[in-house]
Amino acid sequence: MQLINKPNSVRLALAAASSSLLAGAAHAEEKTPWLVDSALAVYSESDSRVTAVEPIVALRKDMGGERMLGLKLTLDSLTGASPNGAIAANEAQTFTGPSGNGSYTAPKGETPLDTEFKDTRAAVAISWEQPWGERNRVSFGGNISKEYDFTSAALSAAIARDFNNKNTTLSFGVNVETDIIDAVGGIPDPLTSLKVGLNPDHKDGGSENKTVSDLLLGVTQVMNRHWLTQLNFSLGTSSGYHSDPYKVLSVLNTDGSLATNPADAASKWYLYDSRPDSRSRQSLYWGNKIHLTEDVIDVSYRYYTDDWGIDSHTLDFRYRYEFGGNMYLEPHVRWYSQTAADFHHLYLNKGADTNGAASTLDYASADSRLGEFTGTTFGLKYGIELGRNTEFNIRVEQYKQTSNAGAPATMTALKGLDLSPDLTAMTVLVGYSFEF
Repeated sequence: MQLINKPNSVRLALAAASSSLLAGAAHAEEKTPWLVDSALAVYSESDSRVTAVEPIVALRKDMGGERMLGLKLTLDSLTGASPNGAIAANEAQTFTGPSGNGSYTAPKGETPLDTEFKDTRAAVAISWEQPWGERNRVSFGGNISKEYDFTSAALSAAIARDFNNKNTTLSFGVNVETDIIDAVGGIPDPLTSLKVGLNPDHKDGGSENKTVSDLLLGVTQVMNRHWLTQLNFSLGTSSGYHSDPYKVLSVLNTDGSLATNPADAASKWYLYDSRPDSRSRQSLYWGNKIHLTEDVIDVSYRYYTDDWGIDSHTLDFRYRYEFGGNMYLEPHVRWYSQTAADFHHLYLNKGADTNGAASTLDYASADSRLGEFTGTTFGLKYGIELGRNTEFNIRVEQYKQTSNAGAPATMTALKGLDLSPDLTAMTVLVGYSFEF
């Protein structure tokens, strides 16, 4: 939610501390030419996993009468190796890529990583804000993004109303999104066997769709000259294809060794990811900005829950320290923890989760993003104002994700293997804001 029509002494001080992907130094209330926020973000995971390079350009223009036009262009380039969902084993594992043309091998004791992983994305967004009467403000937006195997389009609208001498703002927003998934090699049938070494001919060559809807209710309150608080409740639903067409699950024998595919004695047994075709979620967000003599504290908490069984807690803390010469430092600490989805499995048990060549489960996924884990982020941002609406900044952050998922001691074939390795990633973001 935005800070709308707040008293200048509060709004300007708190807006200066707002943290966003683009470090905007521009003030919307000044009638300026185009205000430009540009940034280049580089994200890199450890162990030669995913690397992403993302240039971003956002433009904002005062069209007069407190009407604001916004444009944003984002480009993504992703390369590296991504986990395919299979578990580390006491033997080497070889997989065919999604296209059926290439292959990759995970050495003994290592988590299988799809080395053919790569993607590019282009996204364009437009927004419009304007007053509506004396105490209301409305905004509209739309965006479209395109990847090699994924297309998404969304529309949004919101209204905010001021009360209490503009010290209280109530807001309501809605967003509707539609996605088209056109996986390389086709969409696999849920929980069917991966044919290792072959182009999986049982895949459905067509695409799948998903629709996402979100509602947001919020209130922003000026508590005093130095403290602004915000409370948001969001409700979301989605329907359609939610599975990941590139993820699989390992099927293990009772001793933890890789089971043999009943339909192909020369292959190990892996089943494709399967998730429910609907999802509902709710979240509650509480954010606070506290303006000290010069510095600003930004602290927030978010609780999330959904009908897949995932509950999460997020604590976020930033402290913007002004140290003269139009420069500032902003340390950042974030802690995140979530429970696992009801259908998350590190692996499947032959016999208990299967019957013959078929799975007895309706849904199953080994995707680590649906598992139980804790993530911590530590970062530092440096910025310097170079002139009117002109700022240079750089932010460096380290993220670490840990999980305690494992197998019982009876699975002796897995002894000594790290079944849920930690993930460490670094992000470097360089931003430059200016006007023209």
